[in-house]
Amino acid sequence: MEDWGKIHEAAELLGIKSTGKKILNLLARTERKLSVAEIVAGTKRSERAVKEHLKKLVDLKLVQREISVTEKGRLAYRYFRLHSDDFFRTVKQEIDRRLRRLGPRGKKETD
Repeated sequence: MEDWGKIHEAAELLGIKSTGKKILNLLARTERKLSVAEIVAGTKRSERAVKEHLKKLVDLKLVQREISVTEKGRLAYRYFRLHSDDFFRTVKQEIDRRLRRLGPRGKKETD
């Protein structure tokens, strides 16, 4: 298992809330791609909360998803976390993006 402490710290830097951290922890501990139902069971959070946080994690590119077909023939997503190097590179890119959005350093505000 990868170092959860570093993953947790990166999640803190990005302002990811506890449900999102639980999802990242679960995906870091598992070798499989997980369905929403499996993530709900593993995190003991509501389906609504899990889906909301998965959307944020996918938007941040910290979690990826792929389409699969259920036993009943329906389409569903299965989620997985990036490998460590890619995960931390993505965190760094997001932090850099946020810093650039703040504007040039040392420039004083004028009224």
